[in-house]
Amino acid sequence: MTSINVYIADDHPVVRKGMVRLLKTFERVGQVKEAADGKELLALLTNDRPHIIILDIEMPVMGGVDTVKAVLQRFPNVKILILTMHSEEVLVRRLLDMGVNGFLTKSSGPEEIEKAIYAIMDNDFYKNAITENAQGIAGAEENEGRRKLTIREIEILLLICKEMTSREISERLHISEKTFFNHRTNIMEKTGSKSNIGLLKYALRKGIIST
Repeated sequence: MTSINVYIADDHPVVRKGMVRLLKTFERVGQVKEAADGKELLALLTNDRPHIIILDIEMPVMGGVDTVKAVLQRFPNVKILILTMHSEEVLVRRLLDMGVNGFLTKSSGPEEIEKAIYAIMDNDFYKNAITENAQGIAGAEENEGRRKLTIREIEILLLICKEMTSREISERLHISEKTFFNHRTNIMEKTGSKSNIGLLKYALRKGIIST
């Protein structure tokens, strides 16, 4: 049986190091490498490709969504397992549409992490409550004819909900403030919100963030 090589990208050293130690205890896992952000991960991928990448969504320098785009474009055979603090269903659905192979929350236990890795390796996908909820919400949105938020708009909405300023968000996403305000206008139009408070209420109501 072929050993499964796994790379992990997470900007929290304690989480990343702990995950590396855990992965090395799994019977079918072989080589394990780590990166602190998407840019470091892509540098690793220029030399060698793993079977699976475990990827945090919120990272500095190069975040999870941009990293997903880059990996799937340049290394389409590499499978991606998203590790996140929250299970924002709308964001999950968009990433599933992009081609991500599964999701786990950071509260997941060792048994579920191992199960997810093997499912993705053997069956190309790990199905759990996170993916089922996201697919259910997608169907409800389609039935109600809502205009969907784009990946970038969801990223910006999440950062607005963290009370980050326009400058901070622009620097984080490597966009101009003018581009940020254009996105914010589109988000407000799509969600029917009139202020950041309205956006926060929308995000809570739709499960994009949790309390």
